[in-house]
Amino acid sequence: MTTTRSYAHVGCATVLIGGASLVFAGGGFEAIQQGYSLGWLAVAGAIGLLLLLGFLYWISYRAYQRRDWIERQPYSHFAQQGLKRGGFWKGFFVTWAVVMAAHVVAFLGMGLAPALPYPEQTGAIFSLAVLALVPAHMVLPLIGGAVYSLIRSTAVPRD
Repeated sequence: MTTTRSYAHVGCATVLIGGASLVFAGGGFEAIQQGYSLGWLAVAGAIGLLLLLGFLYWISYRAYQRRDWIERQPYSHFAQQGLKRGGFWKGFFVTWAVVMAAHVVAFLGMGLAPALPYPEQTGAIFSLAVLALVPAHMVLPLIGGAVYSLIRSTAVPRD
């Protein structure tokens, strides 16, 4: 028995996120044509939105597979009780550890910049990296925790 799959939520996400990515890509390419080199940031934003849309499709597919697995079980109302859920904090702390490691590498790069070629430029790049990683200490771990929780809660046990 398969579940009735409603793609209404995926359709709305496709229209909104896909449309926004088209606007970003079009604006970015127009800016590049006009000679503004920062137009690549808009193109990168469009690629990021398309990656987000792909992730939403993938999670929806996994959720439907999980629902199908539950319905195939003899006692489907009890089958979902033993499945994994949660995991936000594990994803949060693992992602935060990665951000901390990147921050330490940026600090080390700032300190070692005089020993590297083009010390002024290298030091400036690492200084900007240190500043850019400050908001990442909360934003990226929140995203990492949510993603890990979604992946864990849509996992299907092996038969």
